[in-house]
Amino acid sequence: MNMEKGYMKTYKWVIGLLKDLDFIGAAKRLGLRLISNDEAELDFLGRTYSIARDAVSLKSERIIWDKASEEFDFNVRSVLGYYALSESDVQPTGDFRLLSSFSHGVFASGASSFEKMASPLSIAYGADYGKFREAALKLGMKDEGLQGNGKKWHYELLPKMPVKLIYYEGDDEFPTDIKILFDSTAIQVYKFEPLAVLNGCFAHGLACMGKAFPVGA
Repeated sequence: MNMEKGYMKTYKWVIGLLKDLDFIGAAKRLGLRLISNDEAELDFLGRTYSIARDAVSLKSERIIWDKASEEFDFNVRSVLGYYALSESDVQPTGDFRLLSSFSHGVFASGASSFEKMASPLSIAYGADYGKFREAALKLGMKDEGLQGNGKKWHYELLPKMPVKLIYYEGDDEFPTDIKILFDSTAIQVYKFEPLAVLNGCFAHGLACMGKAFPVGA
């Protein structure tokens, strides 16, 4: 007998909470596009998702990229549902931090492993900065130039969730590393666990984009 997978259970739990969501209030707080009293829209990595009382579903794709796993698909829909459910009404501060800075207590020892979810970016783009830049521009990221030894980009991942990416080109001793930093208010929008899942979904989805088109496509 097959056991229901954890990511499916999480998604069903989120849908159960969405049944009672005040969509009008959520849209005002979180920058969702309100479709009706029972539905809103949210963009994520060149895709538009519908968030309704009974489902979070893909509506359209501005950018076509390689399909990822079933787990990835469920995780994306769950974290977008979590976003709509957030009671936060904060404005980003412009103070950006690594995911590990938000961890504490029981999560502290595992925070660095969550950040390793960004490793698909290094695999997908490696030392090919041109390929990374192409993907970043297609998504609408803003090139902010050099920061120390890295090349910094700004992206509005979600309406109240800006991120910075810093591309550190590898050499003979160290591989290319691409860091993801969240605004300090991110932990007020999400609890740590779903924030870590969002981090992983972003990294994995952006990596999939790198496989879906050649430079200059």
